Amino acid sequence: MRLNRYMIDQIFFTFSLILLVLFVNSTKASENAHEHGVGALSIAVEGHDVEVELTIPGSDVVGFEHPPSSNQDRQAVIKGVKSLRDIDNILVLSSSAKCRVKDVEVTSGLIVDQKDDHGHVNKHKHGHDDKHRHEDKVKDNYKEGHSEFIAHYHFHCDYPKLLKSVKLGFFKVFPSAHELNAKWITPKGQGASELTPNSPKLIF
Repeated sequence: MRLNRYMIDQIFFTFSLILLVLFVNSTKASENAHEHGVGALSIAVEGHDVEVELTIPGSDVVGFEHPPSSNQDRQAVIKGVKSLRDIDNILVLSSSAKCRVKDVEVTSGLIVDQKDDHGHVNKHKHGHDDKHRHEDKVKDNYKEGHSEFIAHYHFHCDYPKLLKSVKLGFFKVFPSAHELNAKWITPKGQGASELTPNSPKLIF
């Protein structure tokens, strides 16, 4: 099968994002395996597409890091996921680039059902066996994804060359967070920066 230009660009874009995410994760792991208040932000720009990935400790999103064991815990997870999906309050790209959100996905080992990142809880009645299977599934998700929340945002920008900054409202939404280690790759190059509540703007 011959690859056209679009397919080649998509493969390159995906590969670049994977490399960026791996770099962010390896750097974060080497610096500190898990630190409350500290998250990671990775951004990859290729053509008209912008991929953003935000990784945050569960304690900064919901206030705890254990598998949700009560209705109050589950409601906190639902609220946290909803806040992360409200992209306009999390981050804003340069307005002149005319970027639109194409897709949002939020995952975490604390989410009851990973297929429903809106955090909806099934309301049908559970039997005794169903309850145990449900609890086992939550524990399995927790083991696989631990307690971090990972939000993935896919944007399409009409004028990507005018994309020069990202302004974060993230710290206002999650006030216990105090640092984001940001990495990015754009057609112009790559870079890194440390974002804080007092310095929440990323300049490419």
